[in-house]
Amino acid sequence: MARPKSEERRQAIIDSAIRLIAREGLGAATAAIAKEAGVPNGSVFTYFPTKIELFNALYMEIKEELISTVDDGLSDAGDEREQLLHIWVRWTRWGAANSEKRRVLAQLSVSDDVLEATKKAGFTAAHRSVNLIRQVARHGALRDQDLAFVGAVVESLASTTMDFMSRDSKHAEQVCMATFEFLWKALR
Repeated sequence: MARPKSEERRQAIIDSAIRLIAREGLGAATAAIAKEAGVPNGSVFTYFPTKIELFNALYMEIKEELISTVDDGLSDAGDEREQLLHIWVRWTRWGAANSEKRRVLAQLSVSDDVLEATKKAGFTAAHRSVNLIRQVARHGALRDQDLAFVGAVVESLASTTMDFMSRDSKHAEQVCMATFEFLWKALR
């Protein structure tokens, strides 16, 4: 009789995969992931029948954590600037504090192994942030651009901000606020 799946074991595999992929890239071996997780090699495939399924699960898990962090406390009350500031501060703080997850998400976001349906589900889950960015940008310099382009510009700025926040924690808040002002002026 097969042993029931354990959420602890699954989470150990996820956490190990994040650490190894952040260090070694998407080529990290499942055997190494299992070893790092302290589980038998075959256990990875008990929870994720293929490496592609592991990648898709990782993508959604990290995306959902990020979205939950960003959306937590976000109120529909308040003006667009306050709402965008909330998103920006929570997003960049999360990224600065979770550099491994951010690196893994960046790799998975451009991987052909992450299904388009998975990427679309991640995008759909971020609807509050995406809609707010679309709304803020509707009158600015990027108003006639495709939303995917606007999103890529915002993500690039966020990534740069997170990098600098991580490198210089003493000035992290200053960097966060300065780039928010830049973002606000660029979108409006």
